Amino acid sequence: MGNTCAWPVLRTTDLAEALTLAEKLLAIAFWYRPEACFLDAQARDDDVLRRLTGTLPGTSVGFYGEEGTALPANVSLRVSDLAQAGDALTAWAGITRCYVLWHDLKWPAIPELGLDEEYKYAELQIASNSHTIHCEEWAVEHTVFVHARPGHDARAAWLAAQVGARVVGPAEEGW
Repeated sequence: MGNTCAWPVLRTTDLAEALTLAEKLLAIAFWYRPEACFLDAQARDDDVLRRLTGTLPGTSVGFYGEEGTALPANVSLRVSDLAQAGDALTAWAGITRCYVLWHDLKWPAIPELGLDEEYKYAELQIASNSHTIHCEEWAVEHTVFVHARPGHDARAAWLAAQVGARVVGPAEEGW
């Protein structure tokens, strides 16, 4: 068991730039399943819930409120490839804070840093309209996060450097 650690490697107001960086990072991954990706958002009112579920087919809703039938609700959507992830994230980013997460991948070994390949903690995320992985607070920027094993700051910096980026803030505990 254990949680990932997430390092921000880009903050930008340009969602296309965030998606481009994510595509480059996915190309570094030793292996990943494009369909092992999902989009997630919170709906705190009926209008946001209606707009999120009406935007894209296949969304699922889980309510957190009273007896599991009232708001707030978690709205999620499984996506099958990078293009669909980009389209879905763009649609939902216009409605609320949300994120897309690629969770079934492997970061490569980095022998010069003494790091083996990483599967258990390897994830990539774009948090839209937020600076945090859980999208708790609104921000005008979108943040790309590299998730890895806690303490692997060097892996996060190495991955970012491979795509011309750098770690741009402190790490936060993942999931």
